[in-house]
Amino acid sequence: MSLRTRKVLLVVLAGLSWSLPALAQRAGAPGGDPHTWWLSLGLGGAAVGSRTPAPSAGRGAVAASLDFGFRITPKWGLGLELGAVSPVNGCSNWDCAGTSAQFAPDFTRIHAFSEYRLRESGWRFRAGLGVSRFCYRSHWSDSAWSWGDTLNTALILLDGNPPEGTISGSGGYRCDARQNALGGVVSVGYDWPVTIQAPVSMGLRLSAEAAGFQDTPAIGLPAFRHRAVMLTLHLKVN
Repeated sequence: MSLRTRKVLLVVLAGLSWSLPALAQRAGAPGGDPHTWWLSLGLGGAAVGSRTPAPSAGRGAVAASLDFGFRITPKWGLGLELGAVSPVNGCSNWDCAGTSAQFAPDFTRIHAFSEYRLRESGWRFRAGLGVSRFCYRSHWSDSAWSWGDTLNTALILLDGNPPEGTISGSGGYRCDARQNALGGVVSVGYDWPVTIQAPVSMGLRLSAEAAGFQDTPAIGLPAFRHRAVMLTLHLKVN
C-alpha cells in the first residue's frame, strides 16, 4: 500500500472516530428532528474501470466520501456529496509519472443527488450529477486544506463554536492545474440502525461513477472516459 493511500485511510478513519460520537449526541438532543436530515461518512475500496490512455486505468483504489442530505418526503431526499477515488499505486503528478501508463491521479467529485428510500426498509437508491475532476500538477503546502481539516471544522461548527480569525489547513498537496468534467454517479445501498438512543446507522453502498474528460493539451493527454466502481461502508447520523 502506497504512502498516499495510507494517509487517506488515516485521515478518514480519524475523522470518523472524532466526528460521529459528537454528531450522534447532538442528533439525539431534545428539540432536534433526527428524521429530516443526515450526514454520512464513507470509506471503502474501488476499481477504476477506465481503459488506457485514461489516467489510473485498471487500478485498485481507496474510495472516500462525505455527504449531507435533507428528506423532503418520507421517501425522497436531496443532498450534496464530496467524494474521492485514490489509486493505491502510480504517480499522482504528470511530471513524475514518466509515461501515461504510470500517471494515476486521484479523481474527486462534487455532486448534487436525489435519494429514494423504500418505506419501512433500509434500501437506498441514489443518482447524482455534478463536477468530476483530477489534478495533474500539484505541490506540497504546509497550509493546504485536507479532509481532516474539513471534518474538524464541521465538528467545531456543530458544537456551536465558530472559529475566530483566518483558518488555515494542516498541510497537504495543493493543486496547481486540474481538469474538470461533467460527471454522474448512481448507487444502491442498505442501512442498518446502530443504536436506539441516537439515530445513527451503518450501511453498505455500491456505486458507479462516470465522467467524460476533454483532451489536456498542456500535458498531451487525449480525451478519455473515466469509469469507477466503489463499495463503501458508511456511518450515518440520521
